[in-house]
Amino acid sequence: MKHKLPILLLMIAFVTALVSGCATTGPRVSPEEIKRKQEEFNAKFFEAAQGYLPRVYRVGYQLITHHVPDHGDEKPKYGFVGVGVDELKDYSRKAYQIDKSVKGVLVLGLYPGSKAAGGDIQPGDVIQKINGSDTKDLKAYFGKIKGVTGDFVQAKIWRKGSLIERDIPVEKVFYNCHFFLGPTPNFDAQSLFSRIDVGIGAIRYCRNDDELAFLMGHELAHTTRHHGYKKLGAGLASAIAYGALAGTIDTFTVPGVGNAVTTPMQQATDNAVSREYEREADYFGMKHTFHSGYSVKNGYKIFSRLATDKPGFDVLKIIGSTHPNAPERLLRLEKTLEEFKQQFPEKYEKQENNADWEVVISVQPGETIEVAVEKMIEEKKLAIKQKEEKTELDKNQYRLESVSAVFWNAFESARQPEQLTDEKVVITQAWQVLEIKQQKADEFKVLNPDTLTGSAVDMPKNDQAQNENIAKPAESASKMAA
Repeated sequence: MKHKLPILLLMIAFVTALVSGCATTGPRVSPEEIKRKQEEFNAKFFEAAQGYLPRVYRVGYQLITHHVPDHGDEKPKYGFVGVGVDELKDYSRKAYQIDKSVKGVLVLGLYPGSKAAGGDIQPGDVIQKINGSDTKDLKAYFGKIKGVTGDFVQAKIWRKGSLIERDIPVEKVFYNCHFFLGPTPNFDAQSLFSRIDVGIGAIRYCRNDDELAFLMGHELAHTTRHHGYKKLGAGLASAIAYGALAGTIDTFTVPGVGNAVTTPMQQATDNAVSREYEREADYFGMKHTFHSGYSVKNGYKIFSRLATDKPGFDVLKIIGSTHPNAPERLLRLEKTLEEFKQQFPEKYEKQENNADWEVVISVQPGETIEVAVEKMIEEKKLAIKQKEEKTELDKNQYRLESVSAVFWNAFESARQPEQLTDEKVVITQAWQVLEIKQQKADEFKVLNPDTLTGSAVDMPKNDQAQNENIAKPAESASKMAA
């Protein structure tokens, strides 16, 4: 058998060469040319990263510095330095003219809003030591940062051929996680324990910080829910179980049949477990996004577009997928929105949408770009004006309804014999307008529609809690009837 294997491989190579030799591939491309083109692509990726990384760092910092109720310790406990770093690569060495003899982690930027943001740390710096210990790679660097107990770390930094020392402030965060940019054009983001990679393609698919926070919050939930460890355990358990089943099948049939039968079953089981973790990450990721101050109403739209772009009605694809399909995820997220609205109504309503990073301008046939831009601006102005007018109408309606409730309650209280005084309150309703007449020797005032649509302070002067009447009608009623 050992002598037949090389012959078999030789035959396969011969057939492959024979078949491929029949194809017309055009001009020949040498390995050297491919390598140069790859370096060119790497340089373009590195250049693009400088534009995308601030978004990742900005959103990531907000996510790990805001606590989710009943999810993790209530006090921040993980050491964090707001410096974005990565491994030294050939293309980054070339971009910053860093010699191969220089070892350490490369600084790519700072986390906006962090304590380190205003410090003298620059992109292109190489951090070689933290508190005297070497940081030759990311594992060593983050290991030193995580266990720091002081307010600062002393960093030894290579900068443009010189060695300098800087004190970098350390802060505590709620969740132990670090963010990186993934070199992929696909809609892809992934977490590996405490590391989260966000693909360039995923950032391009997002339209604003809310949507990016939604995506990154999902990956953060994988970390905070310990899905990496759980998947390892579940995978090991399924491998042992299906391995034993395969051995049993082989015992009663032919060797190899067991694996042929159980391998698809094991894969389907692992995928089903993975889909459950993805559902959990959707739910807790939405919590991370919401409690970090981002608009979940705006952010979840990214899944609405996914449900349109990739419906996923194929049952076989659902069974073979590690993620739930987009329509199911969208429905679950919509129900979670309603849950937040019920649990945190004030916080939910106060959330404002972040502006889109880019504005898409529709240019009609025959229009110039200047005309299209002017039209878009006018439409925006009109939309803002209509929103302001609606807000004012809502306020006036609220005032009318609230004041109405206050005085009708007062009238009902004043009708009680034991509460009647010589300072009687008479209330009449005509054309749905309330007229309040306070009959008193030294004071007389009428509350009419003009004063209602003005300010809440136009109420009778002898009411000592003018603004409180709107919020507390029952309390106001008792005061007026007293």
